[in-house]
Amino acid sequence: MRMWWLFVAQGDAILGIRRGNGDPHPALLKFGKKQDIERFAQGVLYMNTLKRFVEMESESDPLRGDSREGVSLMLQADRTALSIAVDGQFVPIGGIIGPIYYRQPDLLNVNVFCMHALREPGGASGIFVDPINFAFGDTYAIVLDFDEFMRRLAARVPTGHLLQSGLVEYVDEASYHGSAGVFKKLSSFSYQSEFRIALLPGTGAVLQLELGDLSDILILGPLPELNDRLSVQVISRPGRDVHARA
Repeated sequence: MRMWWLFVAQGDAILGIRRGNGDPHPALLKFGKKQDIERFAQGVLYMNTLKRFVEMESESDPLRGDSREGVSLMLQADRTALSIAVDGQFVPIGGIIGPIYYRQPDLLNVNVFCMHALREPGGASGIFVDPINFAFGDTYAIVLDFDEFMRRLAARVPTGHLLQSGLVEYVDEASYHGSAGVFKKLSSFSYQSEFRIALLPGTGAVLQLELGDLSDILILGPLPELNDRLSVQVISRPGRDVHARA
């Protein structure tokens, strides 16, 4: 497995976080307005419903809104046969163009907490975080201890709910054909590199969880300076290190 170290410049200190390809413990960040990130550092997590993200798109919030949230199936019309009952007989429906979406209404009740998963920088730009994400606010928080963060979160899960988490998979709207759900989004949102924490079956309303002080496992900083504060050291093979600045 190729390993790499993430370094974060924080004041006069340089903090290191070890990562690896396929590492189930990603380096997580949260973006937002300064007051909201400070509340996060105090241990307050606001978990919106998937329904709320659908509503945000109609409110002209393209950064957060997504009318496809909570979709259970994404089907290509040229690979799907649809029929409608007419006088007791099922008659094929023709002429459908584009993808077909099916949503189970209960899925919109799921509560989610969305974070950014840092990945090794690639491409000509060599940046970690797409600057489009800077529109989320003015402040970032980096989780220094993934296991401890998830342990504290799991301890606050309401009775009768299941906590699920993982990287969001981004799929092409023009070609993907299959199941969707909480952890799939369209590729147009791939710049978000989202790690999603979901509470199922969900409360159907915004949920506030109190985890207690998280300042011991977080570092905060100004979001516009994030990429300038990050660097990576890649260990490509034993005895050879490659250092790159993001």
